Amino acid sequence: MQVNSRLAKAVRFALVSGAAAALSSPVVLAAEAESAENVERIQVTGSRIKRTDMETATPVTVLSADDMAKQGFTSIQDALQSLTSTTGAMTTQSVHGFTPAASSISLRNAGANRTLTLIDGKRLNQYPKPAGGTDNFVDTANLPMEAVARIEVLQSGGSAIYGADAVGGVINIILKKDFDGAALKYRHGDTTNGGGMNDRIAFSIGSSSDKGNVSTFIEYTNNEVLRATDRENFGLNTDKVPHSAFSQYSSYGARIAGSSKGAEGARQLSAEECTAGGFFWDSARSICGYDRSKQRDLEPESYRFISTTNFNYELAEDITFLGRLDVSQAKSSTNIEPMAINDYDIKVAGNDVTVSGAGGLSKTFTDGKSTALGGDFANATDGDYYYVRRLHEFGNRTGETNTRNYFFSAGLEGLIADEYSWEASVNYGRTNVDVFRSGYATIAGMFDYITAEGENGKQGNSLLNNMSDADVDAASYTPFENAQSTQKNIQANITGLAFELPAGDVMFAFGAEYTEQDYQTDSDSESKKGNILTTGGSSGKGERDFWATYAEMSIPVLEQLTIDVALRYDDYSDVGGNLSPQVTVEYRPLDELLVRGSISSVFRAPDMHRVYGDPTQGFTQVIDFKQCAAMGGTPGETSSNPTINEVCNELHIDSTTGANKDLEAETGYTANIGAVWGGDSLNASIDLWEWKLDDMVSDISASKAAREYDLYEDMITRDADGTITHINSVAQNLAYQKVRGLDVTAGYGWDLEAIGEFKLNFNGTYILVSEGQLDPTADIDDDIYNGGLPQYRANLVLGYFLEDFETTLGAYHTARMHGTAYKSFAESGDGEESDYEVASLTKWNLTAGYNFTDNIKVSTGLVNMFDAGPNFDPTNTSWPHYPRSVYNARGREWFVEGEITF
Repeated sequence: MQVNSRLAKAVRFALVSGAAAALSSPVVLAAEAESAENVERIQVTGSRIKRTDMETATPVTVLSADDMAKQGFTSIQDALQSLTSTTGAMTTQSVHGFTPAASSISLRNAGANRTLTLIDGKRLNQYPKPAGGTDNFVDTANLPMEAVARIEVLQSGGSAIYGADAVGGVINIILKKDFDGAALKYRHGDTTNGGGMNDRIAFSIGSSSDKGNVSTFIEYTNNEVLRATDRENFGLNTDKVPHSAFSQYSSYGARIAGSSKGAEGARQLSAEECTAGGFFWDSARSICGYDRSKQRDLEPESYRFISTTNFNYELAEDITFLGRLDVSQAKSSTNIEPMAINDYDIKVAGNDVTVSGAGGLSKTFTDGKSTALGGDFANATDGDYYYVRRLHEFGNRTGETNTRNYFFSAGLEGLIADEYSWEASVNYGRTNVDVFRSGYATIAGMFDYITAEGENGKQGNSLLNNMSDADVDAASYTPFENAQSTQKNIQANITGLAFELPAGDVMFAFGAEYTEQDYQTDSDSESKKGNILTTGGSSGKGERDFWATYAEMSIPVLEQLTIDVALRYDDYSDVGGNLSPQVTVEYRPLDELLVRGSISSVFRAPDMHRVYGDPTQGFTQVIDFKQCAAMGGTPGETSSNPTINEVCNELHIDSTTGANKDLEAETGYTANIGAVWGGDSLNASIDLWEWKLDDMVSDISASKAAREYDLYEDMITRDADGTITHINSVAQNLAYQKVRGLDVTAGYGWDLEAIGEFKLNFNGTYILVSEGQLDPTADIDDDIYNGGLPQYRANLVLGYFLEDFETTLGAYHTARMHGTAYKSFAESGDGEESDYEVASLTKWNLTAGYNFTDNIKVSTGLVNMFDAGPNFDPTNTSWPHYPRSVYNARGREWFVEGEITF
């Protein structure tokens, strides 16, 4: 024991001396017992130092596996979306996006790319395809549900502890350890309105010995497609919904538009010809349009296989070998309506008709006005025209996304001198994504079809007529994309007693890590050249490495007062170094009361795709506010003039978002102050928090540029008549974002003995301020006023337990909010401001479970039992007319689940 005491002093002196000059680190969280002095010390997300209290100076929300099951959640994503601190989510509802098979969440309105996700304290590999073609994120769609013991969510920034990305918060998923035995679980669920049926089967097996344990968790999930036609009860089966005055059918059916003033006389389809051709006659606007919703998915068909294995083995009395191996594979299939094009210009000059396309394609039919292109322009005046056409003959545009994830970790942990816990590990992660699409055509292939000459003096084909199967096959093309990202990491840390003070022990943590990241995303040669109709893409390739060293110290100044200081230095190969300090204070005037506060520096390296990505070509829909006013139209209002209607409602344009290798890191702070009460029956907390980032990396959205054209005219390309055709934006360190809010939690338990036990829990988040500035010359934007952000969310969960029976009733409320384009519509002066708001929504979940024996349990439940939502956004002129980052259209669901343990 004397040897250990001397060793402890030597280690303490060396480490504390080193820590004084070093800097702070990512936390690895665990719940381990500290044998010294018979005091249990645990590590909690937000600190690397083991401590005796779960509540610390930084607020942490804990969701146990039992909590998630009782509330009816079927996946990690469902559970994370239920958090009141979640202000938005990207889900597989985004079938039109760059990442339709992936999911993520945003905490504190910071964005998914500024929310750090960990498993057992270790970083996860980033999804190789960026969201929106710009932002890197961690995919939460393929995280293991069955292997999870609990999820700890740090609701505060953590750069001084974890490094970059921990701005809005940290999600730390803690896996089960030392599972012994076997368990088989099957769950079947379905919706009461049809579509979206799902099955999940999970098998867990583990074996323990005196030296260690190995546990494997395997699960397979299968999700049936949910189509828009399955949700007629929500009005999603059609483009024109009664709930939205600004909704309308697509004007991209089959017609000819004049792009120059005075151009008229081109042949148009009658109502009979329109419907006979497979289109939709929009009588309100007297145009041949299309009802896109009939062919759209709300959620894709998908399956997932996930395997997680944890292992640990005691090599010596104070040294344990441990590790983890994850393998997952997923497939997702999406469907949306056929292509719509307006890519070919037709010029009528005297008796000549010239057809032009991108890439210098051009062909003139001399003296062919009466016969060229099926005679569509025989009576047309001189001018410029273009076909507006839905190419339904090509069938739905489909996408199949195959994802493979691999993660391996191996390391050692141990105890030095019975006093210092240490850990060292190597970690490797890789994600591969392959995307195959169908229902597309090349620009040149369609040009060849339009301008094809043949027998009997044929001079091209009319796009008002349907194409033959042979012509479709000749023009068709199948794009594909491959993407991969990898992460290699080495980390080591040590924690324990630094020295003693009269008020208590000073604890410390100290360590370092090194990480290498790389990614690449590439597509087929024609897509890279921009030769595919109606599809954009995101390509790029880059790599970076960074190292960090860190230190943290918890100092009991008084018996009731503890100050925790942390310091971390990160050095990135492409953006340089940064020092991030943090100070937290814990004051306990009573055993039941904790008063806490913290302030921390925030540092975030820009997303790799923002730095190394190629220009992302995309397509979007805007309201051209400038041209709409010039033509005498009103934004969002239907017009009998097809051209005005298009410009003022659904102008389809090309867009480009570019990377910037000169980007700098984002910097700022995060802070909170609050109090926690922990009594025998009542537990409650209240926290006021704020985060702010300067030099945020972003780009101006196409819709904002079109709306605020005076500021962003240099980004906009217009045709000869002044109508927007293209918007280009490049990633920049633009300005700042600040968000402030209030969290309130409360829990109470009643033990009624023979009658049973009740537990009531409340969680609420209220956003007080969310504002930002896209560039230093722009006005400060109020996100709450501008729209799309619920100001508060609240959950109330009541549980009842009686012997082997349990039931849980949960209410999940999202506040009324302004529509996504509220600012534009409210400032137009038309209608009341309340006309542009999204109604509040409350979802109720009811579950029940019964343990028939110690080895057999059956559960059942109703999710969204009153079939609520989604509530429509009256300012969103595009389908599905509700904010997909906040709501989904699954409706009421039921499930039954059985579990057998051996």
